[in-house]
Amino acid sequence: MKGQFYSIMIALFTIPILTLIIFYSQTTIPQNIDTNIRSDELKYFSESLEEDLMRFLQINGKRALIAAVNMVITNGKGLDDAPARLIEMLENGTLNGTQPFPDQKNLTTWEKNISDIALNSGFYVEFKNATINVTQNDSFSVLFNATIYLNISDATIKIGILKNMSVAAAVSIEGMEDPLYSIKTNGTIFKTVKASQTNKNTTPLAGVWNLSNLTSDIKYGYYHTSTNGASFLDRLEGNVTLSGKYQPYGLESFVYLPYLIIADLSSSVLDYQYWTNTDGHLLNESKSYDPPLDPVYQWFRIEHLTDDDYGINDLLNQTS
Repeated sequence: MKGQFYSIMIALFTIPILTLIIFYSQTTIPQNIDTNIRSDELKYFSESLEEDLMRFLQINGKRALIAAVNMVITNGKGLDDAPARLIEMLENGTLNGTQPFPDQKNLTTWEKNISDIALNSGFYVEFKNATINVTQNDSFSVLFNATIYLNISDATIKIGILKNMSVAAAVSIEGMEDPLYSIKTNGTIFKTVKASQTNKNTTPLAGVWNLSNLTSDIKYGYYHTSTNGASFLDRLEGNVTLSGKYQPYGLESFVYLPYLIIADLSSSVLDYQYWTNTDGHLLNESKSYDPPLDPVYQWFRIEHLTDDDYGINDLLNQTS
């Protein structure tokens, strides 16, 4: 009888304890705390992907441009489609089917590296419908844009992020070789793109002309923006003048004739005019100059420019 009594008492005492255990095991408070933490981690990881994709575009966009310039210089001819070849480089790590660098870094390897890092953090990442576009950003930079559909999730607590990730990076061309000069001189001239730090226009002061800025542009090969000269992507394709698809981001510089083995002494030395055999005019030496004209003006010629970009139309000798 006593045994039954104690059994009943134990049972009655145990039921509330089991109920309490079941209640606490089903409560959502600890799970909510964990979910909030993981949600924040997921959000930060997603944001870091955009930053990392931008770095990928900046680094590999620069590599792609360097590889493209080297191919043009080596082959002595322009690319068939500069944006398409640059996209190929980013997507596959190849240029016209060849691998220019020992390490084949591309969008696929980037996605795999990100997936591996995500798995180490307990996240699953899936990339879909990746597209890359390339165009001129301005006269002195090329724009690389990537759009990727991102699915990132944590299966253990069933949370995730779905979004279209779009990132753009502008890559400077300053310091790169101008492929057009190599094409047009059969590889005898290698000229680096350097933006001029001065204004094109030259204006007289009390009838006296100071051509110091123009002289520096000629002697040191500085580049200016242009509405006629080929853009950098045009130059990769071997185009001399600005094409419609890259407007209005053209470039122009002066051909330094003493560097040429055989020079055309009658053409304008403004590059897009020189390569199209456009006749140019010498400067009128009877004008007042301070400082005196540099020796470069013994061969410097230029055709009249519609907008008189350099402000020297009035200085051109009409008879020579």
